[in-house]
Amino acid sequence: MVEQTTQEKINSVLWQAADTFRGKIDSSTYKDYILTMLFIKYLSDTYKEKLEEYTKRYNGDEQRIQRALSRERFVLDETSTFDYLYRALAKMLYPLKL
Repeated sequence: MVEQTTQEKINSVLWQAADTFRGKIDSSTYKDYILTMLFIKYLSDTYKEKLEEYTKRYNGDEQRIQRALSRERFVLDETSTFDYLYRALAKMLYPLKL
């Protein structure tokens, strides 16, 4: 089951993301990075919700799940998700901690 997202949680994640970029990026291009990351996060979360919904609906039948997902507005592979990008960045920044 997907954990319910609250406004407080959204605000916290956004502030953490903003803190990451502050001081490293010119303020005139700052919004470009933030809006892009928010869009990628939205696509990833939407796709993940659909995947979980279809997994439950089709009792884990991978063929039916993939067929249903292929008919959605967009399809993501694992390397295009926010989670994958976040893990890849974390491995680059903190290679010994993972």
